[in-house]
Amino acid sequence: VLSFYFTAGFSSTSRLMCYYNSKAADRPAMGKFSVSDIDPDKCTHLIFAFSDIIENELVPTTVNDVQQYFVFNALKQRNPLLRTMLAVGGEKFTTEKFRTMAGSQENRELFIKSVIKLLRPLKFDGLNLDWRYPTEEDKQRFTELCKELKTAFVDEGTSSNQKRLILAASVSAERSTIDASYEVEEIAMHLDFINVLTFDFHGPWESVTAHHSPLFQGSQDTGDSIYSNTASALEYWRDQGAPEEKLNMGISAYGRAFSLSSNSSAVGAPASGPGEEGCYTGEEGFWASYETCLYLDGVQTHLISDQKVPYATTENQWVGFDDTTSISTKINYLKANNFGGAFVWSLDLDDLSGQFCNQGKFPFVSQLHNLLGQDKLTRYMPVFLSGFPESTTTSPPNTTLAPPTVSTAPPTLNKAPPAKTTTTLLSQTSAPPTTHKTLPTTTISPPTTTTTTPPTTTTIRPTTTATPPTTAQLRLKKPQLPIQ
Repeated sequence: VLSFYFTAGFSSTSRLMCYYNSKAADRPAMGKFSVSDIDPDKCTHLIFAFSDIIENELVPTTVNDVQQYFVFNALKQRNPLLRTMLAVGGEKFTTEKFRTMAGSQENRELFIKSVIKLLRPLKFDGLNLDWRYPTEEDKQRFTELCKELKTAFVDEGTSSNQKRLILAASVSAERSTIDASYEVEEIAMHLDFINVLTFDFHGPWESVTAHHSPLFQGSQDTGDSIYSNTASALEYWRDQGAPEEKLNMGISAYGRAFSLSSNSSAVGAPASGPGEEGCYTGEEGFWASYETCLYLDGVQTHLISDQKVPYATTENQWVGFDDTTSISTKINYLKANNFGGAFVWSLDLDDLSGQFCNQGKFPFVSQLHNLLGQDKLTRYMPVFLSGFPESTTTSPPNTTLAPPTVSTAPPTLNKAPPAKTTTTLLSQTSAPPTTHKTLPTTTISPPTTTTTTPPTTTTIRPTTTATPPTTAQLRLKKPQLPIQ
């Protein structure tokens, strides 16, 4: 049964959903980002990425993740308006696990029961499905999965007298995949939020340079590439029947880098492959926003005028990224078109210490928070009687971000990060290994030391102050990392 009410002070465009990549806790030195480093006042929703599916049941990726779940959800003690969710899937997740689970009603029922059994004791507020991507054969099964999850969440919320669990899905932004994978109008009926993956339209897996997350079509786009941009993707989801207030724009807190193979450095220049590794993330062609700040020191940036996004070049390196101007332009577009909100991948790619970008702590997410938090309009929203998962916002900080200073004198670049490892693109979103076994139920009980108060940051980081490597260090073959 549906009921309706006015939610005073709520605007869908105040929604900012922030992913936390649990693998960031394993990064070296100043790249390390733990759950306790999260600022709970920046986002309306926090999403822990990722969990696993084993034998058609939702389980933590590792036993150690259970402890982190409790610390993650304890952040709500510092911000009672915060909502937390658990994501399952991701870029490198074995799609066969989703396909098998969704392939029969019996398997879906087993999965749904395991979802509720895991989320409730651990104090999560909802689930984020990140299946990349259902095939034509899976399309109807995905719809059934969304429908059955929503029904079960409503029933469980009513029977337990609790606010029902939130249901969201991360979905493709490519038009051909949207057509093949989703019954848009049907799944939109059952999902509370639809996170459109409006990034990685392009990348160093291609033979020419292009920005991975343009807002609009570029003058050089041809064929299906004319649809490979943020505006086209969001508008297509809307036009296919998804309510605009449920659609969230994806914003990436990272740059995609190419190695140039000629003297040309413009958009569409020939590329020989991915750019150099980020010095902390350790993946070729993938630079966290704080790593990008280091590369931009003394480097001239350029605006792709029709796509409203910047790029920079340093000798044979070409990187597309988002800056304060392009973020503002994207949020202005989002608001002008009444889309629901934004999400960011991911918190751990922001400048935690404030020492990389010299714009204070968490400059990337802080700007998004400020831009989205200003909207205080009242909206008319449908809710289930068992309780609609409210979208909330926190008061934005008084500080504002100053755009970075740009120099026109490009330095030489021959940087390589420490401890090279062989990785595939987007390893941050890699799927959990398939060898993990289902955890015993005894691991669900929270340890007494973590359920009442979140640990302070002083217990995570040493008292000695580490500093990021200098630009000169980054351009050495093996720069010295600060010792943590």
